[in-house]
Amino acid sequence: MFKPKSSAAASPAAATGAAAKSRSAEAAANPPAPGGGHGLVWVNTDSHVYHREGSRFYGTTKKGKYMTEAEAAKEGNRAAGKGE
Repeated sequence: MFKPKSSAAASPAAATGAAAKSRSAEAAANPPAPGGGHGLVWVNTDSHVYHREGSRFYGTTKKGKYMTEAEAAKEGNRAAGKGE
């Protein structure tokens, strides 16, 4: 009787699935640097921006190091914006 619109119903799920696959492929191509962990942030030493655990940039920028958030702030680094 009633047919659900397949394009409207499937697009949010398909977009979410594609984004998740893209992120996992990105993580496999650029794995996090060893040594991170709970309570540490990743400081990008080129941009002086630090990323908290769970960020897609945590441990993955070309140049950087792990340190506590207090140490990062003391050295003049700033926190990444929302979504980074």
